[in-house]
Amino acid sequence: MLASLAVLLLLTTATAVAQTPGMAMLGGQAMALLLWKASLSNQSQHTLSSWENASVPCSWRGIRCTVHRRQHRPVIIDISLCGMGLQGGLRLLNFSALTTLTRLDLSHNHLDGEIPPDIGVLSELQALLLQSNQISGSVPLGNMSSNLLTLNLSDNYLVGHIPSEIGHLKYLVALDLSSNNLFGSIPRSVGGLANLTTLYLYRNQLSGEIPQEVVYLGKLVDLQLGFNTLTGPIQ
Repeated sequence: MLASLAVLLLLTTATAVAQTPGMAMLGGQAMALLLWKASLSNQSQHTLSSWENASVPCSWRGIRCTVHRRQHRPVIIDISLCGMGLQGGLRLLNFSALTTLTRLDLSHNHLDGEIPPDIGVLSELQALLLQSNQISGSVPLGNMSSNLLTLNLSDNYLVGHIPSEIGHLKYLVALDLSSNNLFGSIPRSVGGLANLTTLYLYRNQLSGEIPQEVVYLGKLVDLQLGFNTLTGPIQ
């Protein structure tokens, strides 16, 4: 009952903030994170006990801020909560309030559910690390920031095809989708990832021929495709 009331109060406050200019500013970002914290398990909320005073989120555990180059005021750019045993999902994480993020690391936790499609509003995101959770659903590559350098969704329960939109991530340096339940073929659009140095797709259910477009990846130094049913050589 008390937990539900806390969520309701946070939701009311967050909604009020969202209706004012500057939602993407520090206060709005803090309220968005407090609302998400309230949706997590009791133990997770204890782990994030420093997340309390909405006026000083830059001092919270796992949060890094900087003065935004265009907005000329402090904003949150980095959320790093790796291996903290967090339990819950991403559904109530309001990405629209966090558009200044350049790094989001929630890896090695116990997060479940799907990756919300509105994660695509994080247009400045350069690193998305969600590996080693219990995340399900499809890979939302069509909505990802084109500025991504590192994308790691490995060791989850993702299903479906690797979207052809992967080729739009032209700055991507490292891509790890290994140890999921992805099926179908490797899209030929992977040949558009000219900056890729690391490509891990092993331990899925991928099939068909290995696209020769992989040959076009001139900077690739680490390719791991094992434990699939792929055929053909890489010439």
